[in-house]
Amino acid sequence: METKAEIRKRILEIRKNLSDEEIAKKSEAILQNVLKTPEYEEADNILLYADYNHEVMTRGIFDNAIAHQKRVYFPKSDSLTNTMDFYQTVSIRQFSRGFQGILEPKEDLRYRYKFKPREDTLVILPGVAFDISGYRIGYGRGFYDKYLADKRQLSTMALAFSCQIVDEIPKDIHDIKMDKIVTEEIIYSFLRI
Repeated sequence: METKAEIRKRILEIRKNLSDEEIAKKSEAILQNVLKTPEYEEADNILLYADYNHEVMTRGIFDNAIAHQKRVYFPKSDSLTNTMDFYQTVSIRQFSRGFQGILEPKEDLRYRYKFKPREDTLVILPGVAFDISGYRIGYGRGFYDKYLADKRQLSTMALAFSCQIVDEIPKDIHDIKMDKIVTEEIIYSFLRI
């Protein structure tokens, strides 16, 4: 079996070779699939990511969520601790360049995401590679695994192009399994055990 590093390198190279037109077309198909899921429809809060480096584009999800009066939060990363928090965002004008040049919201404790049991929250994650069991490989710093470690009550949905799906990813004890992976072709759903 390939190591995580080998899978990451291989899939990043494949993804890098997608044209802007392919990314836009596939991202639109993924958007349409996301909008049909009950997890998205029922969510009061969406914890979203700002796409970069040929990831699935998320602007359409942001625009739809705002139009449907959902609260949308984006991550702000701390590269010293490899941790992050999410802050409510209502306009892309609130962003500035953060960790690795990724667009991030301003840190304002008044708008930090706080879990409330009566609200449905959906975390929409990026990643480099995903397997058919629901596991993901990110960029190797563990930001999302750390964030979700004590928040397993939140629904998770990863967005991926079909070329990012592999048969199997080596698993570590801290790896968080996704509830869903949405591609332009298929929506994968997984049971929590």
